[in-house]
Amino acid sequence: MSQPEIILKGRLDGRQRNRLKSLLNMMYKPSELAEEVGFRKRQIYRVYIPLGMPHERDHRRHIWINGIEFKEWIEQTYPKVKLKSDQSFCLTCKQAVDIINPKEKHSGVMSYLLSSCPNCGRKLTRIIENDRGKIDKQE
Repeated sequence: MSQPEIILKGRLDGRQRNRLKSLLNMMYKPSELAEEVGFRKRQIYRVYIPLGMPHERDHRRHIWINGIEFKEWIEQTYPKVKLKSDQSFCLTCKQAVDIINPKEKHSGVMSYLLSSCPNCGRKLTRIIENDRGKIDKQE
């Protein structure tokens, strides 16, 4: 089961992903786009353009980026990782791994599974229930 490589450079946090929704169908300069979303301008030149971000250059070689195309490209290039109920995400291997020999632990109002990564041995946790109810939906 080979999973696609996860690109870490240029990944946006939750606040930045929410700010993508405010981008309009218009052309932005790299500085305007960076200010609007909340990252540095050089990230566009160092990360996004080498990864194939859609952009145009005018007759003076200035870069222009369409806001809607940028949003769609980010969502396609950095997809959200969906985990099955028997998987956990290993931060060392940067991939979803199966939970092997889980031990159920309780901490206050939270219940979680504790296991180790089959590839690198890192300790993994998977929250199954907290004060808001069950996390994993039984299918």
